[in-house]
This record gives sequence, structure tokens and C-alpha cells, in this order.
Amino acid sequence: MKLVWCIAGIVLCMSTPFAAPIASAQPATITGSIADTTGEALPSAVIRVDDTSLRATSGASGSYRIEGVPAGTHTLRAVLIGYKPASREVTVGAGETVTVDFALSRAPILIPATEILVGSRAPHTAADELAVPVDVYTSEQIAKQGSSETTQILQALSPSINFPHQSVTDATDVVRPFTLRGLSPDHTLVLVNGSRRHQTALVNTFAYGTGAGSSGVDMNAIPASAIDRIEVLRDGASAQYGSDAIAGVVNVVTRKGRFTPFMNVAAGRYTADEYPDDGTTVDVNGGWGLALGSGSLALFGEFLDRQPTNRAWADRFDFSGNGLADSVNSEGQVVIKRNPVPQPNQHWGDGLEKDVLTYGDLRLPLNSAASSEVYAHGGYSFRKGTGDGYRRYSDSDRNWPQIYPLGYLPEFDPNVTDYSAATGISARLAGWAVDAGASLGHNDFEYNLRNTLNVSLGPCLDGPCAPGPDGILGNSDDPGIPNKTSFFAGRLKRDEAIGSVNASRALKVGLPSELNLAVGAAYRHEKWQIQRGEFASYVDGGDTTQIGGDAPGGSQVFPGFAPSDESKSSRNNVGVYTDLETNITSKLLANAAGRFENYSDFGSVVTGKLAARLQPSERITFRAAASTGFRAPGLGQIHFSKVVTNFIGGVPEEIGVFPVDHPASRLLGSKPLKEETSVNLSAGLAVSPRDNLTITADYFNIKISDRILLGATFDDDSTRAILTRGGYSDIAGVQYFTNGLDTRTQGVDLTAALRVPLGGVKKIGITAGANYTKNKITRVDPLPAVLANSAETGLLDVVTRVAIEEERPDWRGTLTADFSDGEFHALGRGSYYGRFASAQPGYCDDCRETYGAKTLFDAEVGYKFSSMDLSIGARNIFDTYPDQPRDDYNNNFGTFPWAAASPFGYNGRYVYVRSAIPLTR
Repeated sequence: MKLVWCIAGIVLCMSTPFAAPIASAQPATITGSIADTTGEALPSAVIRVDDTSLRATSGASGSYRIEGVPAGTHTLRAVLIGYKPASREVTVGAGETVTVDFALSRAPILIPATEILVGSRAPHTAADELAVPVDVYTSEQIAKQGSSETTQILQALSPSINFPHQSVTDATDVVRPFTLRGLSPDHTLVLVNGSRRHQTALVNTFAYGTGAGSSGVDMNAIPASAIDRIEVLRDGASAQYGSDAIAGVVNVVTRKGRFTPFMNVAAGRYTADEYPDDGTTVDVNGGWGLALGSGSLALFGEFLDRQPTNRAWADRFDFSGNGLADSVNSEGQVVIKRNPVPQPNQHWGDGLEKDVLTYGDLRLPLNSAASSEVYAHGGYSFRKGTGDGYRRYSDSDRNWPQIYPLGYLPEFDPNVTDYSAATGISARLAGWAVDAGASLGHNDFEYNLRNTLNVSLGPCLDGPCAPGPDGILGNSDDPGIPNKTSFFAGRLKRDEAIGSVNASRALKVGLPSELNLAVGAAYRHEKWQIQRGEFASYVDGGDTTQIGGDAPGGSQVFPGFAPSDESKSSRNNVGVYTDLETNITSKLLANAAGRFENYSDFGSVVTGKLAARLQPSERITFRAAASTGFRAPGLGQIHFSKVVTNFIGGVPEEIGVFPVDHPASRLLGSKPLKEETSVNLSAGLAVSPRDNLTITADYFNIKISDRILLGATFDDDSTRAILTRGGYSDIAGVQYFTNGLDTRTQGVDLTAALRVPLGGVKKIGITAGANYTKNKITRVDPLPAVLANSAETGLLDVVTRVAIEEERPDWRGTLTADFSDGEFHALGRGSYYGRFASAQPGYCDDCRETYGAKTLFDAEVGYKFSSMDLSIGARNIFDTYPDQPRDDYNNNFGTFPWAAASPFGYNGRYVYVRSAIPLTR
């Protein structure tokens, strides 16, 4: 920690002395515009002044402005994805304004490798292809997805990304994870402006579409309005970036510099054919790039209000109120209403979400040559969300009719807070490009519950009906505990602080080209904590008058974290790396990287990577890479402890999810966790048979040893007997984390890009992408010896095995056509989701079902008026849904009609309008 704050202190101290000379240097200004060879304006081009930190990004009209340019002669360079870079020498005098325009021509191979921050430590321009596949999605592409959620946008753009909707998955309803190449959320490293992004505090114990027990990054905490582009590195990169980069890296690059203020407003709702309109969403966001001396301050804000959706069917088994059930047809509709319970009485869909998001980026040159700068970026977000559990009927032993005469649907009502800050200095020293910086990140999840109760506290709300902490009901000093319908059930917190130094330079070592050498070191301090809930949320009040005798303790849907669950853990990590890259010949590029990491809680690991790119001609490129990777067990995986309510065959049971060192876990044969290791192999090519057409194909093979996930629920009769003998008679079973399996993930990524000029300003761009990924479990440890004679089926249950191997579609594909004609623009998109299988919600031991492939279609049209760009569109135009489960065990007895793990959800058609409004200063 001391290193982090020392670096931060140096940054703050150094920024002040340089303020005066900057102000007195009378710098120059360079303005101009960027267009293609037909004269069409090109937004999002990067214009930089070589050997300085000065840069700008062209706006919607192609214009740019760079202030604070030192007097003298400079090389001005313009680069844009898919175009050949261009450079001009320009001489400026003190206080002078010079105009420089660029006309960019298409690159023969349209691979996005310009200004890329991932995949290589060496600088690259648009004409240089990397040795590994990197996809780049611009702010213009992001804006056209008809969604305000950053991760949902990314899923629509990249077939390699899966972002399944969650419902009735506890806290995961509110903070949803994404996956890359079919692996777990914590196998993807997320960066923001090249800096590691912290993970969420949440441990996903019930997530659909991924192996249980992971912790990902909440991408939706970053406002989409702040994003300039998203880079997706589809290759293992642990040797370059450290732990978690087994599947690849997602780097979010935020907008920087000075720009005119803007505001975006979007509104829409679901208009499904068979359901009432719902899910109304309003999103307002904007930004402003302010001048700050010779530097800049970019500020962004966003407010999102997303109302819930519900696709549940009516419940034909609810006899609450009068002992009669409604008559329900085969389409889940009430035919004859017989009881007073509103239908549908369950919730199957998105919960409420209200977000406030902010982000900022600061750039301050430190000298008149603008070769050094102080930078800082960070943001704050707050989310209010909801998620529902399973209904408790009025006559259930989980209800008191005196409190809920008609039963109740318990609800999560959490608060999620997330913030981050990064600061540093970048400078050129003795030929080295040096960056020294520090960052911190925080995420906490506050478990608030409502519309629930603690059954063990008895049937009264107005007075005490259960003993207090002293065990005596009615004592004058401790009158006892009244029941409640809302609880604070505890909090999870995660903090991460990093200090790092990185340096690179080009060396002449006798090779045909200069050798780019990059070296660096980083120190990371992580903290993770469980805080207990209020007493009434976890206490067993001891009521024995409930149906079946002893009533279960703790708040329904989620018993609060108890004192025995509390944990406050931390660890330190030190890593050093080196990276070498050069063109061995004019056609062959080679890259090698190595990294050493040491963790204070489990030891050291060394990883390496080799990559090469062969370009025998301007129109064809071959690339290949081989690397080793690792992922340290997360602090949440090591220390998470909680008694949860699982529904087994429709019957609720209390299951202990415990750390491997918990006594109950040890009784059932748990082992200490160790790091995962991986071997990644990839090979691919890019071909451009014509100037306006590029096709790429990449094969990947990822082998993971000692993979970490949440194992099977051990709850058979012999297991319960073991637990009872060990003093754990109050729980029905146990789950713990395990390294007990190896997996292999292999597949192919395909992309194609075609740009067709139609004459004049008319043009159309067609892009296509496809991903095939197959996960296979290659080894599973045998059952622990203590369970060898039990009825347990293995270390993994059917739910977990299917979740790893089959719960994501093997095939994903997108085809998008983007047309523009001056001020008019239109977009059409088809998204293909292949077959998948699921055993969720997992009410039985063998509930696997297979679901068919589906194709969804989207469309948008818009027009640029003088003061705004107005668009209307629809996602899932034809109101397509996933298949329905055939087994009552997988559809909650007819009330959850759509596949739980659907990769595109089950909300139906969404219609929206959005506008982009430039604001004058």
C-alpha cells in the first residue's frame, strides 16, 4: 500500500511546479479536419503530435483541435481503424493557429490495429497488424446498438462475448457477469485505459451461463457516453498483463481531450405480442471536454431508469386465500379466476435498475515541449436494483398467514456502489517512454431484503414474539425481537490498490529493425470483506409452532450473513515482466514476453508468451501465438461463507456454501485451493482479396488445469449424517470450492468486413462475425474418501457439468449492414444464437434439457438534423423467444416458461428512440 500512495503523492506534488512555465510558453494551436478520399468526414480519428503527449479525436464532422503545441517543427500524425495512417510536418510559431487537413485512404487489410493498447507493448499504426487478434469497436458502433448497458452492447458487437440474462439468481440479478470464449467471468481481464479494473465484491453462486462461484467485472458501472472505443484481445495474455487474462483482455478506452459538450437521450420499452408492454427504459447521458490551462478535463455523466419486465406465467398450484386455484390454460393465462392472489404471482424477467454513473479524464502537460504529462481518470457509480426469489405460498412452512395472508414473493433490494481512480505521470526520459502510476478501485454490495420475514421469529410484527440475544423472551432488559418484513442482510466489500512502473524504448541491436523493449513492475493490494447483517436477519428465533415443527431461521430468500460468516481478508501481489518485439525481416514480426508473479497467500508463478506475424504480401497475414497463463483463486472464492436457500425438487433447503477451511467443508473432504494454470495456442490469418473486403479466421485451444469453481451440493442421507455428527444438524448440505477438474476450450473466430461505395456520399458497410466454442471437462477428481460410500454422484453435479460444457451456445454469429446517404443513415442486424443445454433452475439431480437455435433481427433508421441526430429502432423485431423447458422441474411447474440460461433473455421486442444533441458553449 505504501508504494501506491507514494506514487500518487509524487504525481500530485510534481503537477504544481510546472503550472507557471506552461502558462507562459505561449503555445500554438493546430486545427483541421479528417475525411476519406471521397470527402466524407471521418469521426473518431486520432490525431497526435509525435514526441509529445498531445492528441485529439475528430468529432462527428471530422474536425479536430489541438491546443498547447510548443513552437517549432513537429510531425502530425492521423490514424483511424481501417485506414492507412497519414503524417505531415508542420511548423508553428508561438501563439499561432495553423490548419492541417488530412484525407485518409482505406487500408488493404481492415484489421483494427491503430492506437491499440492491448496485444502488444510496442506502438502500432493502422498499417501494422498485430500477432494476435484484437477487435476494436468504436463509439459510433456502440451508439447504434439500441441499448444503454455497456456489456449488452459488447455482446451485440462481439460473437465471442456472452452476457446471459439472470432471473431468480439472488444478487446476480442486479450485477450480471459476462464471459469471453465460453470461460468464466474471472478468466477475462478488464482494463480501463490500459489500467487493471477491479472486480466486483459479489461471488456468483447461482449465475446462469457460467460455472458457479466466479467474480467478474461490472462493465455496466462505466457510462457508455465516456467510451471512445472498446478493444477485445482474443488471446491468452497472462504473461503480458497478469492474472485473469486466460480467455483474453477487454480494454475500455475513454474519451479524452477537449470537445464540445453533448447530450444523448434514449427511451424505449418492450412491446411483446403476448405480454403487456413493460420494461420502460430512459437513459440520459452526456459529456464535455474542458480546457484546463494547456491540458484538458473531460467529464461524463449518465442516469438510467430501467423498469422491470415479467414473463412469468400464471401459477395453477396457488391455493392461497380461499383454498381454490385459478384455472390456467396451456399458454399460462388465467381462464377462470378463483382466488385473490394477483397473477402472475412469480417474477421471471429483468428487475428494476436505477443507475447514476460518472467518469472523468484529466490530462496536464508538465513542460513546454508537452513530452510529459500528468494524467488521471476515474468514476463513481451507484445502482439501485431489484431481484426476486421464489414465491412462498400462504400455507408454506416459510410463511405466517398472520403476516402474509396470501403468501409473498421475497425481493432483493440492494445498493451497489462502485468507484475507481487512477493517476500517474508519463514522460520521455533518456530515450525511454516511462509511465509511473497508481490506481484504486472499490465495489460493495449491500444486501437489503424486502417483502420477506424470518419465520423463526413467530407470527407477530407489532411486538416481540421471539427471545432476544439473552435467550429470554420478555426480559425487562431484553424484551425480545419482533418479526420484520424487511432486513439488512449484510454487505460484501472489495478494494484493490495498484502501483506500477512501465518503461519501453526502441533499441538498435543489429537486427533489420529496431527491437522494442518493454519492462515493468507492479504491486497490488487486495481486500475482501463480509460484514454481518442485522441480528434479526440471521437469528434462529426458536419458534416450534410452525408447520412441521421447528421453523427455519434467518430472513427468507437470503438468510443474513451471521457473525460466523464474517471475514476480512487481504493479500499482496508483486509482478515483474519484460516484453520484446521486432521485425526480424520486413515480412516477419516476432514477440516474446515473460512474467513473474508472487502472491502473499499462495506463492509464485512464471508465465511466458511467444507470438509471430508473417505478412508475405500486402493482402495476406498469418499470425500465431503460444502462451502459458494462470489465475490466482479470488479472495471471495477463498473466504466466501454463507447459508443459502436452495430449491431441490421444488422444496427449499438450507445449504452451507463454505470456505475450504470451514470445519463443515473439512468434514466432507475439502482441500486447500491453489492457482489455475493454462496453456493457450492460437493461429489465424487475415486475407483481403479486394481493397474493400477483409476476412479473418482464428483458431484457439485453451487447456486449464486445476480449474476453480463451486462444486456439487453434498446433501444425501449419509452426508447429512456426517454433518450431524460434526455438529451441523441445522443445514441440509454443503458446497465448497474446488480445484478438482481440468477443462479444454477450443474453437474458431471468423470475421469479415466489406465496404461498398454507392456513388456520391452513399455507402454501405457490411460486417459479419461468427464464433464456435466448445468446452470439455477432461478430468474430474474422485469423490473425497469420506464420501466414497455415499450416494453422491461426484465432485460435480449435473447442473455444474452442463453449465461448463453446454450452457453457452456453441455457435454465435452476427451480420450487420450499415447504410449512409448524407444525413440519412440506417442499420440492419441479424444475431444468431446456436443450440445450448441447461439443467437450471436445477430442481432435480438430472434435469438437463436442450434448447434450439434462434435468430434475432434488429433495425434502426435515423436522420441528422442541424441540431441533433434522431434515430428510431427496434431490437428483436419479430418478438423471438427461446424454447420452453419441457420438464416441470425446469420451469418451476409451469410458471417460468422460457429457458433460464437463454443467451439473449426472454423479454421479446424492444422499440426505442434515441437522439444525440450537440450543445453549444
